[in-house]
Amino acid sequence: MAKTVLLCAVALVLLACGAVRAEEAAHGEVAQPGLFSGTFADSLWTVVAFVTLAVVLGRVAWKPLLAGLSARQSHIEQQLKSAEDSRQRAEKMLEDYRQQGQTTIRQATEEAQRHHQQTLEQTREEILALRRRAREEMDSAQAAAMEELWRQTGEIVLRVGSEVLGRAMSPQDNQRLIDEAVTRVKHDGGL
Repeated sequence: MAKTVLLCAVALVLLACGAVRAEEAAHGEVAQPGLFSGTFADSLWTVVAFVTLAVVLGRVAWKPLLAGLSARQSHIEQQLKSAEDSRQRAEKMLEDYRQQGQTTIRQATEEAQRHHQQTLEQTREEILALRRRAREEMDSAQAAAMEELWRQTGEIVLRVGSEVLGRAMSPQDNQRLIDEAVTRVKHDGGL
């Protein structure tokens, strides 16, 4: 439809130019050579050649060119849509990784705190165990020292008793005296 209107407009322009030309020739004016100088037939053939060229170019060049541009435009739109989708997926993945990182850091912090607490508890238990062993060793050493002291006290009592009584005692008498002395000393509260 647009081509038909264009052709009619060109034909009207040519006819008008031809009419102006004829009028100028009738008045005897000589026209300067121009775009439509010449006869009506020359102008008509020029218009026909132009229209033919326009139709051929329309079918051979413009349609494929427009189709290529359309395909290119749709390809670019698809790429833009794909890029937007990729960007959204990347943002979602980034947010997921950020949350995973925060979760991992929180878990590591909690684990470090638990480990610290366990280490403190273990150290506290080891210190208490060392204190108990030290106290047991001190008690054992004190008991051994007391036994040694009682033994030496018994020997001293035996020697003193031998010298005072002036006689030798049998080992059974000796042990009996020692036990009695030790019992009295323990009963009286010490030496």
